[in-house]
Amino acid sequence: MSGTLDDSGAADSRAGDSRAAVPVAVGAAVGQSIDVLQARSRVDGTVEFALNAEVPGMTHARLLRSPYAHARIVSMDVSAAERLPGVVSVLTAADFDRPGAPHRYHGPVVRDQPVVCGRRVRFAGDPVAAVAAESEEIATAALDRIEVVYEELPRVTTVEEAMADGAPLVHDRPPEVRDHGYADVRLAGVGGNVCTKFQLRKGDVDAALAGSDVVVDRTYHTPAVQHVTMEPHVVLATYDRRACALSVLSSTQGPFAVRDALCEMFRLPSSSVRVVVPPLGGGYGAKTYAKFEPVAAALSWKAGRPVKLVLPRDEDFLSLTKHAATIRMRTGATFEGRLVARDVQIFFNGGAYADISPRLIKNGGYSCVGPYDIPHVRIDSYALYTNLPPAGAYRGYGVSQAAWAYEQQMDELADVLGIDPVELRRRNLLVKGEAYATGEIMDEAHWEALLDKAAAAVDWSPDSRRGTGPSGRLRGKGVAVILKSTVTPSTTHAAVRLDADGTMQVFSSAVEMGQGAHTVLAQLAADAAGIPVANVHVTAPDTQYTPYDQTTSSSRTTRAMGGAVTKAARVVRDRVRRLASELLEADPDDLVVSGGTVFVAGVPSRNLSVAEVCYRTRTGSISGDGDVVTSGGLDPETGQGVASDHWHEGAASAEVEIDPATGKVYVTNLYVAAYAGRVVNPKLARLQMHGSALFGMSHALYEELVFDNGVLTNPNLSEYSIVSMGDMPRHLEVELLEEPGEAGIHGLGETGLPPVIAALGNAVASATGARVRQLPMTPERVLQAMEARGATEERDALRGLEER
Repeated sequence: MSGTLDDSGAADSRAGDSRAAVPVAVGAAVGQSIDVLQARSRVDGTVEFALNAEVPGMTHARLLRSPYAHARIVSMDVSAAERLPGVVSVLTAADFDRPGAPHRYHGPVVRDQPVVCGRRVRFAGDPVAAVAAESEEIATAALDRIEVVYEELPRVTTVEEAMADGAPLVHDRPPEVRDHGYADVRLAGVGGNVCTKFQLRKGDVDAALAGSDVVVDRTYHTPAVQHVTMEPHVVLATYDRRACALSVLSSTQGPFAVRDALCEMFRLPSSSVRVVVPPLGGGYGAKTYAKFEPVAAALSWKAGRPVKLVLPRDEDFLSLTKHAATIRMRTGATFEGRLVARDVQIFFNGGAYADISPRLIKNGGYSCVGPYDIPHVRIDSYALYTNLPPAGAYRGYGVSQAAWAYEQQMDELADVLGIDPVELRRRNLLVKGEAYATGEIMDEAHWEALLDKAAAAVDWSPDSRRGTGPSGRLRGKGVAVILKSTVTPSTTHAAVRLDADGTMQVFSSAVEMGQGAHTVLAQLAADAAGIPVANVHVTAPDTQYTPYDQTTSSSRTTRAMGGAVTKAARVVRDRVRRLASELLEADPDDLVVSGGTVFVAGVPSRNLSVAEVCYRTRTGSISGDGDVVTSGGLDPETGQGVASDHWHEGAASAEVEIDPATGKVYVTNLYVAAYAGRVVNPKLARLQMHGSALFGMSHALYEELVFDNGVLTNPNLSEYSIVSMGDMPRHLEVELLEEPGEAGIHGLGETGLPPVIAALGNAVASATGARVRQLPMTPERVLQAMEARGATEERDALRGLEER
């Protein structure tokens, strides 16, 4: 199944995709292109985002942030701000010294991030105070009345500076590890500015490299980028002093992660902390784990009133970034094109606080092997503290940085060996039943089929990789294949309730953030229970009422939450069959529930509606529960074990044209494919793939956060470049590889992003004959690479003349 965008940007479906835009068949919701359940309200503006929320007595919050990347707070005076009419409360670090005060530090893995800084700031933008006032304007004015005296300290902003001998330390002592930390990353035994380390060991890498016919040794760089969600971070917190209870409405992807963090911070049982999540205006990883809920909750605790915090766009840019990364990779191979060994050192710039870096560097680390069978592997992956904004989860979760390196290196290796890049990949791709570098057996492997489709989409042949167009533009083609893990181990619970009128409530903590999760869950529940999808309602996450879910991230919701909902709905269906068996005088196993009707198999005229069954049996409601729990983990010393419950598989190909005078890259053809297993909603699946493709284009060609002495210089959309409609490729095609029958569901939210970046990098190199190893591939960097290639060729020519 595939979908394309024509030149106008309108979506259509490839000939042969007969399932697109067809009417919903009763009892067969799965596989249909049903519109998003909230489509109308999203268009007419009536959908209730956190941004729209108001409660009686609500105050408005603003944060005072440090102008310095690294400094000691000498003194702070908030008295003038507190005297400003309309100011309700000012929160500083001193408030956390009060009896009964909440903890001053938080973090998903290690508690290293202060709610507000007291003695020291660690990045330009670190909060030092928070103000609650009757209006946002008053709160903003109060910030100007807070006097802070800083003493600047030496800073480190790059991984090279952070690793240097005698580098200034971002944290003087190791941070406190949470009780619920991670066992497969090294949180101890590291020092300096190293936050955590992950390592993988397989075989004898040094001996294998020494015995290789060819070794390619290169270093690749990716920058920090911003998530740029349409909706910024929003939190509305209400601390009830009398009941010692906390209620939070938040634009978060992880309601239970936020609840647990606030329980620890305020020393409250889970029953006393409630987190409600309305629909989100985008997440992309930016809103996983507790971010600004701690400061909003602490401010409400002090003020004694509800507090609403909405980040302005420039502050949203400082909230969290994608990790900048420097990857040195050495790959050895035989003359026949068989990969022998890979040695990798990865340095992820984690910024001032750990956030989820300890887990991300693990995923990004083992992903550097790629979807290849490599006998000898050594990977050392580091998260480094620097004086930049914190880095954390981002769509792709470390894999786009890894794929940028390993898929470029595959092309460079192919050029050295004189082997076609597609053929080199084909000779080394993992197949079903082979072991990955972590030791786990690959139960599924579709990379060869994906690679073949990607190559065919750009009419690949060894002779057509590069050329020149009629206008003098340089033309090139590139391909890439990737693998991506999903969070493992993980836990998901769901519940459903069938009411007597034949409608069903799905109680799920999966967050709807524009991806259509609730629509897909409704389709799965409808089919499993045998009722029309129009009769299914999916609730918003509310930790007081909806069952536990680990997170809405890692491309796991349709598989994990969908699996739990399916189990729960089948429990309800089976109860309906048992209730109907006496009424229809048939064995429950001989009854079919479909389209809201129960009938005898083979005799559809003997039937009752589900509502009638409930009425005649005096059944007010029927409930069912389901869960999906996965297991796994890696040895922290060897990296061996189970990294992923299942693997996401993707490929991309690209054709570009480059103006040799300006270095401007024009994408003319972009193709992205992913293994989907079984597609629940074809239209929404294609839209997910389109989004990943455009994210990949944007990262490859435009996006980069620029810092000057640690201060962000482009914290707004007038200076931070992202892909626009004018940059769309002339032809964009996405394709989903499916298997007939009851194939497992594979997530699609991220799979298309990493291969697009690498395929575009390889296409640019094919067109110019010059390799750009630093993202984004701006016109300036393309020209510099071409000039460097020209200088090298000139030197080689002169050397040849001298030798003659």
